[in-house]
Amino acid sequence: MGEGAPKDYSKGAILERLRQARQGRDGEIIWLGWVLDTAAIFVLIAFGWTLGSMLVFVGARFVARVPTLVGWGYLAALVGFIVVPMLFLFFNTP
Repeated sequence: MGEGAPKDYSKGAILERLRQARQGRDGEIIWLGWVLDTAAIFVLIAFGWTLGSMLVFVGARFVARVPTLVGWGYLAALVGFIVVPMLFLFFNTP
């Protein structure tokens, strides 16, 4: 597509342009996803900031668009951090 060529703003054309822009940067994008997932799990466990860690995790998904092993670990930690205490309260509340 040249400078003067009209741009197609359909969903398919936009996604294709994004794919073409990402092709040369796949390695660094996946690396950035790993770093952001690690930061999200650190924020969740070390600081206990659930909302902040979720925002970092969602940001990692927008950047990398591929699941990472650290991301799956984050989801497991999130379940352990939120769901397990909720179940504990549910079963131990009279």
